[in-house]
Amino acid sequence: MKKLLLFTLLVTIIGCESPPVRRAQLIEEHPEWDAATVKVIQKGFLVKGMTADQVRASWGRPCWTCTGTIKDKDWDKWRAWEYQTQIVFFDKDEKVIRWEKK
Repeated sequence: MKKLLLFTLLVTIIGCESPPVRRAQLIEEHPEWDAATVKVIQKGFLVKGMTADQVRASWGRPCWTCTGTIKDKDWDKWRAWEYQTQIVFFDKDEKVIRWEKK
């Protein structure tokens, strides 16, 4: 019985983090995002100038163990987020400047 309960709980948690649900939730939380950016996010793409929240909505959370691989000593925010196959680079205003394959 404990295994069934654990399995049900795990499926529920994973289901809540599915990309379409997360995207829809983050888009709803940010009504200030323009329609063109929302379309890009819904397709799972990035464009230069996106905010960190927009990247998170489009691609999800970065890799927990590899976030912040690049840090500028003059700036206290992480400047790059690593994903499984890509690295996203941000400027000092926390906007996407580029991304590249690992």
